[in-house]
Amino acid sequence: MSEHLNLEGILEGTTVEKEQLNNTFIDWDVIAGFRFLLACYVMFMHIGSSRSWSAFDNLRGWPWHLHVFFTLGGFSLAAPMNPVIEKKFKYCMARIGAMYPMYAVALLFLFANLLVSCRPSTFRPDFHWDAQPDDLYIDGDESKGLAPLFCEGTPATPTSYWASLFLTIFVYITGSLVTPFFLTSWWMGYYLWFSSMYYQCLMVFPVVYNALAKWRSNVRMYLSTLAALFALNVFLLLLTWLVSKDYKGYNHYDEVTGLKNNPDSYEDAHKHNATILAWYLFSPFWILYFVIGAVTAFLYDAYRPAEKNNSRVWGYIADGCTLIVVIWSICLVSYVVMR
Repeated sequence: MSEHLNLEGILEGTTVEKEQLNNTFIDWDVIAGFRFLLACYVMFMHIGSSRSWSAFDNLRGWPWHLHVFFTLGGFSLAAPMNPVIEKKFKYCMARIGAMYPMYAVALLFLFANLLVSCRPSTFRPDFHWDAQPDDLYIDGDESKGLAPLFCEGTPATPTSYWASLFLTIFVYITGSLVTPFFLTSWWMGYYLWFSSMYYQCLMVFPVVYNALAKWRSNVRMYLSTLAALFALNVFLLLLTWLVSKDYKGYNHYDEVTGLKNNPDSYEDAHKHNATILAWYLFSPFWILYFVIGAVTAFLYDAYRPAEKNNSRVWGYIADGCTLIVVIWSICLVSYVVMR
């Protein structure tokens, strides 16, 4: 009976509204396949080196997959057009609770991996924002042989192993690896980062969903909201670029001679690393894409392109978007070859 009434998947803390039971069709198998492709892109981004991938490594400078992952997350949560969420905290805990067991298992394995190299006996109280040229050698002298495993403190606790350890445990258990808390923890994995960001998205979803539900079937409002969100995205990207465009990163070696550069030539390079990390771990930036996905779901439900006489046109538009991504990818790969 619940299947025929379209009440499958409704969580505790929601209230049924009659007008919300008439939902548009969504092919979830297609979305699952799209997620698989995005997961493949994630593996490509993190497996192998630039030499092993040759010109294909250029695609790593176009990481659209993460943005789409968050957008798809917002779309998938909103698309079923479930009832209005009254008990927001209970809803969030139910969603996060369903994800947390896998997160906890990953955290356990990564924490065990961390302790292999990062122990009191291998701790160095000299924090750096990036790997140093002489890290691999004893006392920085290549003639003395390779140095044992080691680790450094966090930006907030650079000289204390135990403070770095306990703060790291706290940050990861609570899933709060976001700006500014990343300054108090060691980095342990991209899956944990993605989960932390997604938890932030889930925390704002009930408020966003309820607000969007008030406009249901109002195509103009959803289009206006999407336009504003896209404009905000462009503004944030341009602002970040203008602020950081003159920052110079670390350049330990001369690109022509291969010899070590004077450390004074990149003494302010930590600004480059700190800015990139702070922005990469800034949860509102990723929440923006998540909200775009939720608005898109409501727009899709309001317009219902599959029910229009020109439904085939929308299929051509979707195929066109795919071709643009493929063509742009080919251009990026060809750039190094033809340069």
